[in-house]
Amino acid sequence: MAKMPKYTSELPAGILSEIEVSLLHPAQPALGYREVNYRVQQFKAMSSKELDAYLREHFLPVAIAPDGLPYVVDHHHRARAIQLTGLRKTVYIKVLENCKDWTEAEFWQMMQKNAWVYLYDKDGNSIEPNEIPANLAQLQDDKYRSLAWAVLEAGGYQESNVPFQEFMWGNYFRQRISFEDTDEEFTKAVNEALILCRKPQASKLPGYIAGVGEGSASKAK
Repeated sequence: MAKMPKYTSELPAGILSEIEVSLLHPAQPALGYREVNYRVQQFKAMSSKELDAYLREHFLPVAIAPDGLPYVVDHHHRARAIQLTGLRKTVYIKVLENCKDWTEAEFWQMMQKNAWVYLYDKDGNSIEPNEIPANLAQLQDDKYRSLAWAVLEAGGYQESNVPFQEFMWGNYFRQRISFEDTDEEFTKAVNEALILCRKPQASKLPGYIAGVGEGSASKAK
């Protein structure tokens, strides 16, 4: 396969590039690490050729900030999982917007307008852009984001194109379920959440399926 150009802050929008994953900056403060760990195992099961082909097809969308830093605007779980595998140092990205000539205020206004940044921490509290971790390795673990992912995998709601869908469901569960982050407690929480998915209070959430409540917590561990 043809080599992609290495990342520089001068890349225009629309360009595909290769970058060291450690150089990527997150546009959210937290992840669901159960999903990350699940993806780690998926990637480790691939050959190096299969993994490279997968990453070329599933590139990471990036916005370049005024200081030249590349911010990942989606698929943070995939990026962090690749980093944790230790199998390779680079990933492939696509520049959606180069904002080097913008002010910081203009950049963050654009990020929020496009729903490319999520300004809530692992406990659901609002934060400022300067409180986002400086790199992927510093991302916090939001157990309710993991719960929302497991419930999605179990069929509790449908995947949609609404940005931060799993965080929205995670916050819904956060207000209604309390659990310790052990495998046993997590499985119980998934089963409880599957019932909550069919409640009228969930009907406004993206991907809601009327009457859903049965499923399994097969990916809870």
